[in-house]
Amino acid sequence: MIRVITITHQCGSGGTQLAFLLARRFGWELLEHHLADRIARIADLDVATAARFDEPAARWWCGLRHAGINPADCCPYVSPRWLDKIDEDSVHALATQLIQAAADSGEYVVVGRGAQCLLQGRADVFHVLAYAPIEQRVQALQARWPEQRDVQAQLTGIDSQRAEYIRQYYGKDWLDPMLYDLCISTSIGLDRAATLISDAVVFPDTSWTSIAEEEKSLCHSPVQL
Repeated sequence: MIRVITITHQCGSGGTQLAFLLARRFGWELLEHHLADRIARIADLDVATAARFDEPAARWWCGLRHAGINPADCCPYVSPRWLDKIDEDSVHALATQLIQAAADSGEYVVVGRGAQCLLQGRADVFHVLAYAPIEQRVQALQARWPEQRDVQAQLTGIDSQRAEYIRQYYGKDWLDPMLYDLCISTSIGLDRAATLISDAVVFPDTSWTSIAEEEKSLCHSPVQL
């Protein structure tokens, strides 16, 4: 039974919106890829102050502490750091804690941060890669960032950062289809993509399992001469 969906997406393909739609359909929590950054930034603030800045991040901070995990151990920063550049290694360590906690509790849609690699091999996790034609992605980012002069260069840069993150921490190619249970183009529309993903999760096709078992049986059957 699938209890977690991970969404990896090309920049501008609408992956975060797709994850939101899936979380709403299933009634699950959404763990999006910027949350670890935000928790790291509030790590040295008291919870009441942090909640005024970012309630979801403060809630996760309290949840991890309640579970016996001290996020500050992953974030050795010097106060104050709300607007400081954050250390990638520390945020990666914190993101790993967040993703593992979400997977262990279940009923989460997790966006980015290498979740497709970290949770690889778990039978209760369904991995999705969302992509889209470059023209569609450029158009989406132009609407979001009208002040940007070269949106395509910005888009390419973000995708390169994501690819490098996966190479650095997991030694994988983030666009390798073998990492995913489903690769889907959001050019068909986010609602339709969400429907296809939810159908794949709720109504898994077991025919390949049956074929594999049949082939295994044939391989071990004695040859009749």
